[in-house]
Amino acid sequence: MSTKSHTIQYQGEESRLDRVLVAELSATLSLSRSQVERWIEGGLVQVNGKAITKPAYKVVAGDTIEVEVGPEKPTHVTPLELPLEILYEDKHLLVINKPFGLSMHPGAGNVTHTLANAVVHHVGKKQLAVGESDRPGIVHRLDKDTTGVVVVAKSTAVHGALSKQFAERTVGRSYYALVFSTPRANRPIQTQDAGEISAPIGRHPTNRKLMAVVEAGRPSVTTWKVVERFAHGTLVECALKTGRTHQIRVHMNYIGCPVIGDRSYGEFSNLPKTLERAATAFGRQALHAATLSFTHPVTQERLSFSAKLPEDFEGLVEAFRATRS
Repeated sequence: MSTKSHTIQYQGEESRLDRVLVAELSATLSLSRSQVERWIEGGLVQVNGKAITKPAYKVVAGDTIEVEVGPEKPTHVTPLELPLEILYEDKHLLVINKPFGLSMHPGAGNVTHTLANAVVHHVGKKQLAVGESDRPGIVHRLDKDTTGVVVVAKSTAVHGALSKQFAERTVGRSYYALVFSTPRANRPIQTQDAGEISAPIGRHPTNRKLMAVVEAGRPSVTTWKVVERFAHGTLVECALKTGRTHQIRVHMNYIGCPVIGDRSYGEFSNLPKTLERAATAFGRQALHAATLSFTHPVTQERLSFSAKLPEDFEGLVEAFRATRS
């Protein structure tokens, strides 16, 4: 099995190793931040002859970065015909309003019924050559049960350019979340109209399937502003300054306002029974990727897309709106 080597004589400003690799190699390789992280953590990257296993390692001008990776494993993403709500499409990319219950790409226990499978069916088998072998064209991710706007690349060059924008945080993303609050609590969302949560996120110390605010976690920043307050909940708009796994869900729980319906991170026994039943019937976390903006890699036009709240999400908000303290 052959390997490919890449050598970078870095001449930029001090920056994280993972960001530098995405930026430097995206012109010739279709990379995602997660793929680069796996390279680094797997010991495939050296800086000045020394193996570096931390994605956040700082590189400076004059450093020599060497990457040696094997070929991608063969893809197993099979086409699947699924209805897609396409917000925008050209020959370079797709923007989709993802429904709930649909994973972004194949994983354990689900290798056929994902957005990636549907995209391969829609675009054609040429899509299989874009990006990582098990997630062709996928640039970023939403949780399975989070709805809203996602962008998918149709070519290696566009995938690399979009991945670079996400790595450099020039992409705009906002979410709507219905979060828990009580009539008399002193939570931040009840005492101010907007705020910022800056708290590091890493793997939960005892449950490795979950994330948590932990001292040794990666820097994570979420801003929020109140859209509407109810007696037992608040509709907030959140914006990501970083893109960690489950970031909004973890940060909202961290300030005592878990996302309604989020059984992984929230505890909702203090909800009135009518609202508890409504949240159970809703069946997922009340989180929606409302807007996404980025610079088109080919036309250089700044594009912005939005998706309205799903009908059942609107119904849940109305249930909270109608319930008095």
